Amino acid sequence: MTVLATVLAALLQAGEPPPPPPPPTEVIDGQRWSVVGARTAGFSSNVIEAGLGWPGLYVSYTRGVLANFDLGARVTFNYGLEGLVTRVLPGAKLQGLVRFRVIDSGALSFGLTFEPGPLFAVDRFGNSVIGFSMPLAAKVGVIVSSAITLGFSFEAPLWVQFGGGGGVNVPLLPGLGLEYFLKSEFLAFFKTRMGPTLRPGGLIELSFDAHLGVGYRF
Repeated sequence: MTVLATVLAALLQAGEPPPPPPPPTEVIDGQRWSVVGARTAGFSSNVIEAGLGWPGLYVSYTRGVLANFDLGARVTFNYGLEGLVTRVLPGAKLQGLVRFRVIDSGALSFGLTFEPGPLFAVDRFGNSVIGFSMPLAAKVGVIVSSAITLGFSFEAPLWVQFGGGGGVNVPLLPGLGLEYFLKSEFLAFFKTRMGPTLRPGGLIELSFDAHLGVGYRF
């Protein structure tokens, strides 16, 4: 009887369905592009970005010429000269945009940007300020969830002022950004940076900027 019971139990167990596999581990990879982080637009994709805050407002366009390399342009209208908190001057700036994603491990990405271009401003006496900006930046993107990315940066938006009283200005600006994807192709962001600017003649002034904006990828 014992042998028969064992055989019957084995047959009953064999007819049962196998247990379901364990659920897969969730991989947080976020979206494939970013404004505040290091991810680029992607090959043949385009990104339009617009921001408003201090020291002005801007609109930019970039296109992915490679999977990890973007080229584009930005137009800026300022009411503060290069973020200097004591220099409330109306002006404008036109820049080329170069973005290169160096590393992308999924949750973490690292990249470099270069944004050269001429700038122009007018002081309260009607005197013009003409210069050329050559901003360099290193950016790190951290994926928090499929909808949220944090950005950390260190930027040196160096600019040269021509003419009397001019010279080389060297800002040293750590920065922080946050973006939220409303859709995979549309996001809202906030980004800010602040630090000293080494000005001609040994002067040191505070530079600050902060912008709210949106980005759209197509």
